[in-house]
Amino acid sequence: MKQRSLDPILLIGAIIILAAILTWILPAGRFERARDPQSGRTLVVPGSYQRVPANPVGPWGVLESIPQGLVEAAEVVFFVLLAGGALTVVEGTGAIANFLNHTVARFADRPLIVLALSSVLFLLGGATNNMYEEILAFIPLLCALMGRMRLPNEMALGVSVGMSSVASVFSPVNAFTLGISQPLAELRFFSGFVFRSVMFVAAMAIWCGYLAWYATRRRTGPSEQLVEQARPGKWQPRDIAVLAALALAMALLVIGGVFWHWELRQFSAVFVLLGISAGLAGGLGWRGTSERFADGLQRMILGAALVGLARAISVVLSTGMILDTISNALFSPLRHLPLSLSAVTMLVSESLLAFPMPSDSGRAVMSLPVVIPLADLLGLSRQMVVVAYQYSGIVSSLVTPTTGALLAMLALSQVSFARWLRFIGVPCVLLLILAALGIVAGVELGIQ
Repeated sequence: MKQRSLDPILLIGAIIILAAILTWILPAGRFERARDPQSGRTLVVPGSYQRVPANPVGPWGVLESIPQGLVEAAEVVFFVLLAGGALTVVEGTGAIANFLNHTVARFADRPLIVLALSSVLFLLGGATNNMYEEILAFIPLLCALMGRMRLPNEMALGVSVGMSSVASVFSPVNAFTLGISQPLAELRFFSGFVFRSVMFVAAMAIWCGYLAWYATRRRTGPSEQLVEQARPGKWQPRDIAVLAALALAMALLVIGGVFWHWELRQFSAVFVLLGISAGLAGGLGWRGTSERFADGLQRMILGAALVGLARAISVVLSTGMILDTISNALFSPLRHLPLSLSAVTMLVSESLLAFPMPSDSGRAVMSLPVVIPLADLLGLSRQMVVVAYQYSGIVSSLVTPTTGALLAMLALSQVSFARWLRFIGVPCVLLLILAALGIVAGVELGIQ
């Protein structure tokens, strides 16, 4: 009998129930918080942790956390739906299918070139602006591309969310994570550029090398068969217009995120514009565009819902007043360790904190105000504190099942969570070892 993989909704539901059980076991506590007049952020007051009366979450609270999570994640949920609708319109014009056929026919015997070309957008998006949820809408297209190349669907995830996440975590110019963490640490924006650049090159070499090895090992079917299957016709003006609209939309997303500090609302508007312009340019007409957009909404509904359901986990932990307790317990041991070991332990603690708090921004606001004063007392560079936080993103982006967008991508690509962990296991271990060695080197070199 074939063993069935764990359904993502069941997985999230089990974690929500576990979080609720923990609110009955762990002591409730909280840090005081104050609003920073310069950044406008609400920050944790270091050393202010104290016990508070317990507020365990019961069965009704678990049920309430689900709609509350959907409400709190509403921007992401609707972005996923609108982006999926728009890209389904693009796909419905036939321009993407023709592009894939041309690409496979041209490079059928050189799949590594196809993988490199398909990875560029995600590498740039991750390195500059923490591209993540946006990837959801591209998963069906990438799975189609991998299918034409006789590669498994996990490769679609590897060149998209994997490439973007690794580039984001080790990037020396990530406007999102560094834009939050370095000001919190009172560091100059993009400081430590040379150190991060060296680490970025090493990390990308590990990830790209693994993808190349995996593609060579897992590819099936002779290249002649692929060329025979991909028989592209001539380029049509409509195809060129649709692909141009898609390219302009992607450029607008990058420029808006990096230079205009756009958020998901503006990104969603770009995808709405893309859906309309691509549908009309591709000859679908208003009715055809509307029908395809509706098809896209239906296709993305599960992925969008998973994002909101996963947010219910943090709702339960916050309601039960144990999120601060977990954070305080993870970082307290740093006081008693040697300097280099303290820095590495900080990476471990940030990685563990990623399970109850997968949001990079939420983890920064919660952990850094607690750890930075402690690092000052220990004589540890604040730059290394930020580096430890930044590199823990490997776990929050690629490993933790509490990240709703990741589970949504797995569901769309029909890759089980266990299969995904087997795929990323070796490179993630290598990347975490690289991160630990880099932190130790940074401490010894006195990187400030």
